Amino acid sequence: MKTKTPWYIGQRAESLAIVYLTRRDDLKASKQTAGQGLDFLVTITKDGINSGRLFGVEVKATVSNSELIAHDETWSLKNHSYLKIRSLIDLPFPVCLFFFTLDNDQGYYKWVLEPIFQAENHDNLRLNIDNKFKKLNDQEIANIVASVNYWYDNKHKLMS
Repeated sequence: MKTKTPWYIGQRAESLAIVYLTRRDDLKASKQTAGQGLDFLVTITKDGINSGRLFGVEVKATVSNSELIAHDETWSLKNHSYLKIRSLIDLPFPVCLFFFTLDNDQGYYKWVLEPIFQAENHDNLRLNIDNKFKKLNDQEIANIVASVNYWYDNKHKLMS
């Protein structure tokens, strides 16, 4: 018999995502309407002003960290059904997947649409189908923001 996921899992995971993202005063996370694809659209601000730079966050969670397998500095999921994110592949900006284990409120992340920098003045987004997650913390949020900013910087160079 399949057990039903408790009703609060999604709400708690989304609340944790907001906690992580709002530790920085240059990020504004907007909850998206259910069924629209993404859970959050995150705007990077500069001096409190909207910069026009966006990235998406999809949020998934499980009750227990027993769903994760540790590999040195990365983790993978035992259950790949959490990775059903094909609906996000046509988005025109970077997207992350945040995954939370609610027995300890630990967050993990991976890129879904990863900013790739193949050469100067060339930007791209790569669909990341790897099942490898990094532990989510303040430094990794800073790395995400830096990658997104660098991607937009390169994009603007192409338009110049």
